[in-house]
Amino acid sequence: MKQWLKEIKPHSFDIEVLNCPKLAVVIFIKRGVASGDILVAVLQRFAQDSKWNVDFFKVDVDLCKEVATRYRITKPPITLIFTKGEIVAHFIGVVSAQKIKRVLETLG
Repeated sequence: MKQWLKEIKPHSFDIEVLNCPKLAVVIFIKRGVASGDILVAVLQRFAQDSKWNVDFFKVDVDLCKEVATRYRITKPPITLIFTKGEIVAHFIGVVSAQKIKRVLETLG
């Protein structure tokens, strides 16, 4: 299986996420925060289902401080969903698979 979660480097956010032709689901995490790992596991379910036209990205707020500051990420995990470079939805903390599904169905 192709790697489902692309790790963003400080210089690649604009190219990878803002220019993404699909919905871009971006999880901002902090290493060592367990809730981020839980949210990644929830999102992986959607990545494995081919009906979603979505790309998934992970941003480590310690490695990508400029990006985290730009989007005012202060307490990860926070998930932002982009389409055509614009934020169209967001989640704070760990959210249920049902909530994510509803949002993806609405947007996708």
